[in-house]
Amino acid sequence: MFNDNLKAIRKEKGYTQESLAIELNVVRQTVSKWEKGLSVPDAEMLQKIAEVLDVSVVRLLDAELPQEKEERNELAEQLARINEQLAVKNRRARKIWKAVIIIPVIIIVILAVLFTLGRANFTENQTPAGKVAYTCTLDGETYEYEFEYNKNYQVISAGGDAFINDHIDIESDDVNQAVAHLKDYFKEHGGTVKLTEQEGIPITE
Repeated sequence: MFNDNLKAIRKEKGYTQESLAIELNVVRQTVSKWEKGLSVPDAEMLQKIAEVLDVSVVRLLDAELPQEKEERNELAEQLARINEQLAVKNRRARKIWKAVIIIPVIIIVILAVLFTLGRANFTENQTPAGKVAYTCTLDGETYEYEFEYNKNYQVISAGGDAFINDHIDIESDDVNQAVAHLKDYFKEHGGTVKLTEQEGIPITE
């Protein structure tokens, strides 16, 4: 029987219940229960016991009795094959569960990183790095206009009098091009453009 075989092989290999328990990562009482026939290890643990004791699972399961030896050996071999199949199945099941748990975690981490990078990029693009304001004159009228832009010179916000908004179509989000467009319009129509305020990084125009 398994319990007798385990006890005999353990002693043969020079293990105490305590030292074998340590190798198997179980408590000594577990080994004691196996040897007393009070409990039996599962398929995976049976395979591990055989590996630690350097014997086959067949030998652990085979009752060393002279009578009906061939039948008992055949039965032990069948049990050993079943045990090996169960051990393989358990290992596959654990791998599947690990994949089921790990893959969603990886996806969540990737999404979190992408969200953080995207948010950082958005915040950076929306953070003012400079501001310019102009006073423009044309036909005796005065008009105010200003641009706020980030460190890449992209326009974050722009504002001005209705006259400018109505007559100047600023399609570019580059502040240098927008200011150049503003100056060209007033100068081409006989007006003037004067820089009245500048903060942060200067524009190059």
